[in-house]
Amino acid sequence: MAEGARVYVMPGPIGDRKVYLVRKQLQEKPDHPAVEISVSLQDSVHWVSNEGRFRVKELKAIDYQDPTCLTTDRQKDPISASEKDLVNAPTPFYRKFPEENGEYAFQISSGPARPEGIGYTYEAHFEFEDGAQTDPHIHIGP
Repeated sequence: MAEGARVYVMPGPIGDRKVYLVRKQLQEKPDHPAVEISVSLQDSVHWVSNEGRFRVKELKAIDYQDPTCLTTDRQKDPISASEKDLVNAPTPFYRKFPEENGEYAFQISSGPARPEGIGYTYEAHFEFEDGAQTDPHIHIGP
């Protein structure tokens, strides 16, 4: 008789796979809330669309807040984006977009966030096969 599979208990909490519905007609307001990703819990984002295949065009850093200086309502700290080089910001995920996979799909997984991205907020630029685009925000936290 075959032996049953073993069940392993994870040593502590593990992260979430945050599902985000990517929509064509949704024009995000500039100050829309970011998807919060935890590095220590190994959260990831799972982007899905029921409106057509899409791809990640770019993950662009748009803000920085030193996580050691944030208040509970995420007010800006003394070290802000104006003092950080956002052009050379670290890649937010171990998976590199769009270099790693520029193909169109109905769902794309980010993989876990990199610790170097903590404190940055990124704008994810998506492109659909018909040329439509959208740009939700992602914030990388501890």
